[in-house]
Amino acid sequence: MAFVRPNLATCTGCRFCEVVCSFNKSQSCDPFTSRIRIKKDEVNGVEEPVVCRQCGDPKCAQACPTGALAKDEVSGIVVYDKAQCILCGLCVEACPWGAIWLDSRDDIILKCDLCGGDPACVKYCPTKSLEIMELPESNQV
Repeated sequence: MAFVRPNLATCTGCRFCEVVCSFNKSQSCDPFTSRIRIKKDEVNGVEEPVVCRQCGDPKCAQACPTGALAKDEVSGIVVYDKAQCILCGLCVEACPWGAIWLDSRDDIILKCDLCGGDPACVKYCPTKSLEIMELPESNQV
């Protein structure tokens, strides 16, 4: 199982990952449509990337009443089927990482799908603070 892992020690919170993700996914430079978000940790005051961890036992998929979210057994990616989604928001509430967002402008949910294995955020991060991390089955969340 792979997911995008941020390095909080080197991330500057510049939000370039949000811009390249939104451009890659929606052909706009609108961080609102990004599948990765920079959020401020109010406890320690740092900005940190929040992105889907492609959980081994995804709570978002379990919460989805229509099957619009499901774990792909081959890739391990939690995939989204817009045609089945009723925009109930249960997946957003269920995600323990806060890494799924509802885009009410386009009537879709936003979550990382690893860009087919070559995530734009990882490729273009100016501080190289994002990487693809592979976890063995036994370590999956």
